[in-house]
Amino acid sequence: MLTVQLANAGFYKISWPTQVAEGTTFIRPGARESVRVFVPRDSSEVEVYAGALKEGRLVYQGPASAAAQLALLALPNN
Repeated sequence: MLTVQLANAGFYKISWPTQVAEGTTFIRPGARESVRVFVPRDSSEVEVYAGALKEGRLVYQGPASAAAQLALLALPNN
């Protein structure tokens, strides 16, 4: 379900070689910065990074189930 919501918000799955934990990384490029979301395989939490692809800053880490957090992911591109 989360992957569908991310796709609807303009994210696409990428291969991320530096992941320590198993999961899926999604990216949505923006005019000013990219947003990267890591969805761990066996967890209901997500990590959201903003900024440059490799040097992004962690802006959220926590449950993805709350609608308020998912709405943040769907904000228009910057």
